[in-house]
This record gives sequence, structure tokens and C-alpha cells, in this order.
Amino acid sequence: MAVFVDGANLYHSIKTYYKGMLDYAQLLSASVGDRKLQRATFYIVEKQETDEVTPGAASSRSFVYNLNRFGYKVRSKPLIVHETVSPDGEKTVSHKGDWDIGIIVDMMRLAGHADTYVLVSGDGDYCEAIEYLQSERGIRVEAISATQCTSQALLDICDLHTDLAEIPDLFKEPRGDRSGDRSGERSAVGNAGNQ
Repeated sequence: MAVFVDGANLYHSIKTYYKGMLDYAQLLSASVGDRKLQRATFYIVEKQETDEVTPGAASSRSFVYNLNRFGYKVRSKPLIVHETVSPDGEKTVSHKGDWDIGIIVDMMRLAGHADTYVLVSGDGDYCEAIEYLQSERGIRVEAISATQCTSQALLDICDLHTDLAEIPDLFKEPRGDRSGDRSGERSAVGNAGNQ
């Protein structure tokens, strides 16, 4: 089986609906269960860091290192910032950073090597790819997400859905000495929300 974690989608779900820090090792363990893991990939969008480092703040590199330690292969891309100026001089800033197509391509690449996929995302953009994988490749596709912000189409098409809140011990109370972990998580995962 293979696990695909849409980091930006997961981050925004956690930020909106849950308290505490997510235990990424527990997330992977719950996704796999007693099955044999072929690959777990965590997709992140990274905000470009400045040379100034806030005391006590971890970089996105330490967040990526920890994900690797937990067993994830990490794929990252930079957050793209677009600034436009209207004819009347009004400046608009937009952010672009998602992995939807990259995750779908990876799902297709692994189709001959796994019979079950777990997608950690609530994004309905994956539905057509999931339907193809199920009907044409015989792959079982499960989703893990916050039910409150999960596309109904995704809930309807997946073979199984697990709400993040149903996973035991998934959220830990933040400790004072781990505040840096949270900021590293924010710079690495959570910056694709303004798409």
C-alpha cells in the first residue's frame, strides 16, 4: 500500500478544526495499520525563508528532517507569490502552491506496485483520478481528513473515510520546548492556503 499526504490541505484542516500538535508518526501508523507499506510521500509547499532567523524557531528543514525520520519521503516546492498592479495602482498579492497534479501523477506511477492507497486530504480535485484508479487499476482508495472540510464527492467515491478525530493519540498538547517545531511546520506546510 502507499500513502499520499497533501500537506497544505492537512495543515489548514488542523489549523481550523483541531487543537494540539499532530503526531506525524502516528498518522502514518494509523494509515498503514497491519498492511505492508510500499511508500509514504508527504507533499509540502515551502515559503522562501529569509536570512533572518527568529530565536527558537525551527526552519522548514528541521520539519522535513523529522518527516523523513518518521518514514515519509518528502517532496517540496516553493510557494509562488504573484504581485499584480491594476491600472488604477491597486496592488494585489496572490499565492500559488499546491501538489494536486503531482500527487495524481505519483498515484499513477505507483499503480502497478500497490493495491491500496491512503490519501490524506479532503480535496475533491482528486476524484477523477481516484475513480480511474479504482475502476481501471483495481486499487482500493481510502481517505483520511477532517470530515467538516472534506468534499462530499471525495467521501462518496473513496472505499473508506477516516476522520482525523477518530485516530487515537493523533494530537498532542504542545510542549514549551517544541514551539520551534510548530513554526517550522507553518513555514513548510501551511503556506499554500491562499490559492
